[in-house]
Amino acid sequence: MVAAILSGPADTVATADPMIAEITQWLLNGDPLPVDLNARLRQLEPAERLRALVFLRRSGMLSGTGWTADQILAPAEAKHE
Repeated sequence: MVAAILSGPADTVATADPMIAEITQWLLNGDPLPVDLNARLRQLEPAERLRALVFLRRSGMLSGTGWTADQILAPAEAKHE
């Protein structure tokens, strides 16, 4: 019970789905990736971050140096506003 309280509500976990939808719009519009993309990806849980990175890579929007395993598996960071 303590673990459930500390982990918070299950519906607060961010998924990659909204980001993937946004990436799709960037691709269709011919827009460049935003400069804060890495920070936005770091806000996702590792599994969701990996989904977004795979989508970016497979869509051709992410090229060059990839993310290290440590970067992908790092815990999600708090949202900076």
